[in-house]
Amino acid sequence: MFGTHRCELTRRSDFIISKPKGELAPIKSLLRSWSTISENHPKCQKYLISFAVANKEKIRHESHKQWWIVHPFSKMRLFWEMVMVVLYFFQFTLIPFMMCFVIIEHQTRNFFVLNLIMSIFSWIDILGNCITGYYDREKDEFVMDQVTILKRYSKRYMLVDITSTIVYDYLTLWSTLSPSGPLVYINMIPLLRLSRYFTFRLYIQQFFQNYGEDISCHMFLTLLLYTFIVHWFTCLCNITPRIMRYKIYNEVISQESETWLLSLRFKGIAQRYQRALFIVLENFTASGYGGLQPQTEGHIAVCTILMVLGRLFESYIIVMLLQIVAERKASASKYEQIVNQLSAFVRQKQLPPYMKQRLLAYYHYRFRDSYFRENKILSNLSASLREEVILHSCRRLVENVEIFQDLPKHTLTQIVANLKPELYLAKDMIIKAGMQGDCMFFLSSGTVAILTPTGKEVCFLEDGAHFGEVALLVQDQRRVASVVAVEVCEVYRLDRKDFRKCIAVHSDLFSKIERIATERMLRTSHIEEQHKRFWLHAKALKKEFDINTLK
Repeated sequence: MFGTHRCELTRRSDFIISKPKGELAPIKSLLRSWSTISENHPKCQKYLISFAVANKEKIRHESHKQWWIVHPFSKMRLFWEMVMVVLYFFQFTLIPFMMCFVIIEHQTRNFFVLNLIMSIFSWIDILGNCITGYYDREKDEFVMDQVTILKRYSKRYMLVDITSTIVYDYLTLWSTLSPSGPLVYINMIPLLRLSRYFTFRLYIQQFFQNYGEDISCHMFLTLLLYTFIVHWFTCLCNITPRIMRYKIYNEVISQESETWLLSLRFKGIAQRYQRALFIVLENFTASGYGGLQPQTEGHIAVCTILMVLGRLFESYIIVMLLQIVAERKASASKYEQIVNQLSAFVRQKQLPPYMKQRLLAYYHYRFRDSYFRENKILSNLSASLREEVILHSCRRLVENVEIFQDLPKHTLTQIVANLKPELYLAKDMIIKAGMQGDCMFFLSSGTVAILTPTGKEVCFLEDGAHFGEVALLVQDQRRVASVVAVEVCEVYRLDRKDFRKCIAVHSDLFSKIERIATERMLRTSHIEEQHKRFWLHAKALKKEFDINTLK
């Protein structure tokens, strides 16, 4: 949106908003610059149409009475979202692991520091969400009112965030109940944090969108979700037997052997996790039960869920891959459709095989196996961007054509913008001698042969050459030579009316083209005259030979 221009003038907002004063002025200025809207924020460049709109919003925010509100498009919020991506990743990984492998075994003290750090960052996030505004897409406005922000947050994730941030394991460690007591399952409440996965996904999508990598983002999130699901069910495998020990009305199952994971001999957490992971992967891929035949209700339920999820996830991955392939090959598929239509056209018109091959060759060289509508694409661009694209696409022509080397940029841009691309196959007649001409050609790639009206070869022209310039200098001038494509040639045509519009009659370029045209006309006329003399002389000798033969 804002481009790469660096304005050296003082912005208008600097005159309107008073600068902080006093000893803490530098700190206040830093906090203000980080908490207010930033023009470099990805969302700012996406939703705001101009720098003026961003500057107006900046003025409104800095003059707001509730000065503590953080703007949603600020540097501070962008930085905190990056921090939360890392925090969410650790929480989605560690909270299920700690709930199902650590806290359930009353070994929380070993993870005291890690749990405390995550809790502190979570409470900071809750506080930040309470004082951060939001952008209303429907009304296309920023909401910075404290009461409205709290109402919106309370309807969404406030209750989940608070209940999942409380460290319940420290509240229940005093219990004298057995490790399998029902009170210990209060510690499962932090698993509500997993509902924030959609926020985590949104932050990652915004990061990838800054670089325009939608397909890579989709693949990354799919693989990440697969990893999380496998990890979460691995943790569930360890906790399921303990949950199943307490049925309705706390009826305890007396026989420990009826559980399917606690009956294993593995006692360490790492060994338990490894065994549970193996069970999950085998059920997820429907290749087995992990070495344990399901017998109890919990085991059967988990195996059923894993198998269903495995099939659904495999189907989702297949659909995603097909969609990615279809998106990447959409242009190629369109080209194949055009080729099929071309084949039907040839059959309908009963064209000979050689003509079909020429038509297919033309489309192949024209679109390079990828169909696109160049004129429609260019017509939707702005004038400056369209000229920039055309100038870049014709850069090889500009570099090779000698008469373009010393032209001013504006003149060169005008000429290139009026060039019309054309494609000729081998043996195609580009110019025919004797026909009236109204344009000249620039040869971008390929080789052409210059022929006199009687068919005598004058020379060959290659990449960067130009021909047909005589028609631009003299109106109603007939072509003095024929031009035939020796191979596939990509040329650009410049009409007389565009030539007159771009190049002044008394300019150096006009004089240079006039001189070249005069030299070529004289050379072609000289070669044509010599060819005619030779042809007439050969004809006279043949006639004399025929007369002598009759005698």
